[in-house]
Amino acid sequence: MTTMKTLFILLLSTALISTTSAQQCEAPSSGCTYGMFNYEKCECECIKPFCPDSNGDCVVPLDNCGGNPWEDCTRGVNCPWWGSLSSGDMCNTGSRVPAGVWKIFNTREICCGVHAPFSSVCNDKGPNGPVFDPNKPSITPPSGAFGTEDVTLKFDLNGLPNDMDITKLTTNVLATLNYILAQLKEREPDLQVTGINERACRGRKLGQQRQLRMVERELLRDASICYTVEVENRDSGQDYEALLVTEARASSDVVLDEIRTKLNYMNVGVEIGSENGNGGSGSGGSNPSTSTMSNA
Repeated sequence: MTTMKTLFILLLSTALISTTSAQQCEAPSSGCTYGMFNYEKCECECIKPFCPDSNGDCVVPLDNCGGNPWEDCTRGVNCPWWGSLSSGDMCNTGSRVPAGVWKIFNTREICCGVHAPFSSVCNDKGPNGPVFDPNKPSITPPSGAFGTEDVTLKFDLNGLPNDMDITKLTTNVLATLNYILAQLKEREPDLQVTGINERACRGRKLGQQRQLRMVERELLRDASICYTVEVENRDSGQDYEALLVTEARASSDVVLDEIRTKLNYMNVGVEIGSENGNGGSGSGGSNPSTSTMSNA
C-alpha cells in the first residue's frame, strides 16, 4: 500500500510540474512582430533577416540567428500562414515565407480572421486554402494582374576604414533595408515588395581611396552599394521610386547607427538616392545616431 501511495504521489508531482511548465509558456501579448510563436519551443521564430531581441521578439535585423526555422515543417500542421498575395479572400501556408511578407500566423483560422475577416471561402478545407476563382468576387486581384516596377536604391558610403569588410558591410546594409521596408509596409499596407537583390552600381566604388587624414593617419575609403527593390505597381499614380527613396533617406541615421554599432565604422557617412539620379541627400560625419532598430 505504501509503495502504491508513493508511486501515485510521484506521478501526481510529475503531472503538476508538466502542467505548470505548459502554463508558464505563454506567447507575447503583442505576438512576434516579424515571426511566429512556437509553443513547443516556447519562443518566437523569426522571418529572415530578423532575430529575437532581449525580450525574445523578432525585431532585430541581424540575420545571424540561423536559417529558415520552418524548413522541415508540415503544411497544414505547423507551417506558418500568411495573407495570400494573389487574393484577398484566402491565406496560404508553406515552409518558405514570400519576400515582402512580414505578418505570419500559427493557423489558417487566425490568418483568415486578420487577412480576410469577411470572406466566406478563406476557411475552406485544403492544405493551402482555396484556389483563386476569377468568377468569384475577390477583395484583391490575383498575382500577375499588376505589373512590377524596379526601384534601385543607391547607398553612397564614405569615411570607411582602409581594412573594411565589404561582405559584412553589404550584408549589414541589406538587413537594414529590409527593416526600413518592413516599417514602411506598416504605414503603406498596399505596398507589395516581391524581391530585393543586390546589383552592381553604375560606376560602382568598392574600397576606392578617398582621403588621408594626417592627424589620425587613417586612410578612408568610399563604397557604393545598390539594391533593386521589385514592387507590384498596384497604383499607377504612385511614384514608387520617390516613395522608397524618401523612406530610405529619412532612415539614413538608422543605416549609419547599424554600421557604427555592428561594424564599428565610426567615421562613416551615407548619401541615399536612386541609381537614376534621384539622390544626394544623406547623413554622415562623426556624430553618432540613435535608431529605433538598434534599441529594439
